Amino acid sequence: MVEKIMQINTMKMNKKEGFTLIEMLVVIAMIGLLSAVVLVALGPSRNKAKDTRIISDVNQIRALAETYYNPVTGAYDVGSLRSAASSTFTDISNQIGNQNGLDTDYGTMPTSGTTATSVAVYAKLVTTNVFYCVDSIGNTNASMSAKPAGNSCQ
Repeated sequence: MVEKIMQINTMKMNKKEGFTLIEMLVVIAMIGLLSAVVLVALGPSRNKAKDTRIISDVNQIRALAETYYNPVTGAYDVGSLRSAASSTFTDISNQIGNQNGLDTDYGTMPTSGTTATSVAVYAKLVTTNVFYCVDSIGNTNASMSAKPAGNSCQ
C-alpha cells in the first residue's frame, strides 16, 4: 500500500503543468482572428459616428449664426460667424477627412461678403456622399446630391 502511494506521488511529481507551445500559438491565432473580425465589423459604425458628429457640428454652427443676427438691420454678420465657427469647421474637416475620395466640402452660404439676410451651413456626409444642409429659415435637407446654391437648403 505504501508502495502504491509512493508510485502515485512520483507520477504526480513527474507530470509537468502548463501549456505547450502549440497550445499557446493556437490561442494567440484565435484571439487574432476574433479581433480582426471585430475591427472589420466596427468600420461602418465609425463612419456613421462621423456622420452624426458632422450633423451635430452643422447644427451647432446654425445655432451660432443666430447669435450673429442683428434684428435692427435684419442681417447676419457672416464674417464674424465664419471666424467664430472656424474651430467647428476644422472639426468637420477632420471628420470628413479625404477618405474614399471624398472632398472635404463644407462651409457657409454666402461665401463672400460680411452680411446676409439668410445663411445656410452645409457639409458632405461620409457614408452617403450627400450634403447635409441647414439654413436660417429653418429648412433642413439631408439628401442634397450637390452643394447647395444660394442661402437656402431647398
